[in-house]
Amino acid sequence: MLRAMQCWEARDAGSTLTSATDPMPEATGRLPTQVMSFGVADMPSAPLRFLESWIQALLGFVVCIVLPILVYAQAVPFTDGIGVAERTIIATALAYMVVVYCGSRLEAFPGASLMDQAAYIAPIVTVCFATIGVALLGLRLEYSRVQFFGSGFLVFVWVLGAAHLRVRFFTRSYAVVPAPSLATMPGVKSCRWLNFDDAVARSVRLDGIVADLSNGLSERELSELARAAIAGMPVLDRRYIVESLTGRTPLSGLSPNDFGALLPSRQYVAFRRVVELLCTVLALPLLLPVMLALAAVVRLDSTGPIFYTQARVGRQGRTFRMVKFRTMLHGVEGPSFTTTDDPRITRIGVFLRRYRLDELPQVLNILRGEMSWVGPRPEALVLGQGYARDIPHFELRSIVPPGVTGWAQINQGYAHDPDGMRAKLEYDLYYLKHCSLWLDLVIILRTLGVVLGGIGAR
Repeated sequence: MLRAMQCWEARDAGSTLTSATDPMPEATGRLPTQVMSFGVADMPSAPLRFLESWIQALLGFVVCIVLPILVYAQAVPFTDGIGVAERTIIATALAYMVVVYCGSRLEAFPGASLMDQAAYIAPIVTVCFATIGVALLGLRLEYSRVQFFGSGFLVFVWVLGAAHLRVRFFTRSYAVVPAPSLATMPGVKSCRWLNFDDAVARSVRLDGIVADLSNGLSERELSELARAAIAGMPVLDRRYIVESLTGRTPLSGLSPNDFGALLPSRQYVAFRRVVELLCTVLALPLLLPVMLALAAVVRLDSTGPIFYTQARVGRQGRTFRMVKFRTMLHGVEGPSFTTTDDPRITRIGVFLRRYRLDELPQVLNILRGEMSWVGPRPEALVLGQGYARDIPHFELRSIVPPGVTGWAQINQGYAHDPDGMRAKLEYDLYYLKHCSLWLDLVIILRTLGVVLGGIGAR
């Protein structure tokens, strides 16, 4: 490697790697001494970012666990064995650690606003503290409910506030190469994009170097990247960075070599199916009364059938009949997609669509195995065939079963135009590439926020 770099430097006088030889090697009897100067290698690296998470967790422990002890404790804890106060402290610390772990896993996925973060942090805090509280109650172990659940509220505020402050104030700096790719980087508050040559010249502290490997890097740029990697500087592919920040897998540059990464593991698919069936069956006693009431309202609101079925494209391109509550006037002709303020929508249909209640009958499709709770939204058969013809790789969405909700739905919402469908496909490809129970949980929790807010409905 060094020999190749030295040869390159001999061809380029402007290099940061130079070599000099002793003026009279014959007189000394020694080989020429190589003097190397690594401009990129000498650049200062940013501090280790993982320390931010540890510091945040430790400060949170002090704020949420230690400070309440000073307020509620009547004596120094753990001096006379395990009592009510000590049991409360242990239970609170355990719940806090579970919340921090789950929060760190869910924060790894991009695209969450402050309200989106609150939508999944609040249920996690509630479930963790409620589960431990019920366990203590079942074991008949006394604890301070005021201190325990008060600390739970502090945990929610701390985790949400700390996540927001990290994004707002802890900006990461990345040098981008080649220079034309600088203009194509996504605009996010948490990252600062710098010209590679300027960053080297000014010795800016960097968190890494972003290289657009599809943009034809020069020999000099490749050598600089090699030196940076040798020096321990992270060198990241631009496609990876864009995907991590936007939650979209870019269609540009997608090749058959990438298709294998879109296949979920068989263990995940099988385990998710078991969990999905179990949760669906357990939820039926709650869903059925709601569905019966909505069915009666739909029937009384306008003439026509209660349910609407339509041929949709399912897993591996198979066609199935998706079931929904009818929300449009029966027998009225119009386009195959819904427009804003569509006059065909019934009075109760506006309400059902706004809060996604028209999707509840798809429980039947889930029990049949035609759909899942989470996955790419199934397209109508005619529209899906058109998109597959016009948009490259559109059929890849059918690798997994379609879902009632999905990553594209919570990030983009409704779309039917070509550009919107390309963006939707990129979101779906991100889901396929990163599908896991953690991502499914993020989608479900954020969907609840969308449903309660009635955002993006048509």
